[in-house]
Amino acid sequence: MKIYRSDRPGFSGGGKGKSARKNPDSAKKYVNEAHEWMDKNILHGKNPDLYGFLILTEHSIPAEEIWDQLKLWSEQYNEFGENRTRICHRIIDKIIEYQLDIDRQEGYRPPYCRRGCSNCCFQPVACTDEEAALIYSYCIENSIDIDFEKLNRQQKYMEFDSSGNFTGRTEWDGQPDEDRSCIFLNMDDRSCRIWEVRPFVCRVHLAEETDEYCRSNNGIPDTRAKGIHYPECSYIMSAIFTIHNDSIGKMMGRLLSDQKNKASDSNTIKDYQQH
Repeated sequence: MKIYRSDRPGFSGGGKGKSARKNPDSAKKYVNEAHEWMDKNILHGKNPDLYGFLILTEHSIPAEEIWDQLKLWSEQYNEFGENRTRICHRIIDKIIEYQLDIDRQEGYRPPYCRRGCSNCCFQPVACTDEEAALIYSYCIENSIDIDFEKLNRQQKYMEFDSSGNFTGRTEWDGQPDEDRSCIFLNMDDRSCRIWEVRPFVCRVHLAEETDEYCRSNNGIPDTRAKGIHYPECSYIMSAIFTIHNDSIGKMMGRLLSDQKNKASDSNTIKDYQQH
């Protein structure tokens, strides 16, 4: 999984994995009105968190169009209110369903992905804080165990910066085999135990020909892997990840642990009030 924090208005060049930086307002040059709106309402001087085809494929899409899409989906996301994560999960699913139908009509093979092909489930997973809250609640409601001990062990193989964000450097494959898999992967049939509320990054992971190369090597994607990247999904996720800039880098493990701590604190307060 890669998220690229662009450091140029035109989104060309720059180094991958750079942290968002403050730019002096005096030197600010906006590409268009959408760029200015994003900076003043969402970015506040930071850089957008780009995802998907915007960083993984060669494209010639004008910066103006990218900014227009980021503004469009940022506004939409915020207007959806408290259920915005679930709503956008459904939108992503519908877009993929629609695009796959078009692909089939044009003679393209469908993605290889199917129940049981779980090679993509053996690497660090990113999600927003709202996704983590949704997953935590879903697990409580459906009596799904969250193996926090395994999460804590996994995090010891990941490097985090002083702000608590994952740097992208990991010794993931140095873990015991049983610890390398996602905590929500059912090892009996290789299915996802939280399929309904799985994160955005899991929803858009589509292997083109085979899942043989889906498993990364210490977080580094196999160069032989071929994925399917739909532009609209990338725009939506880039907008959402930019809005959740403060949490997306924390990764799912830490965010779930935060949810557990919040629940524990809430229960402590309730017990205190009752006594």
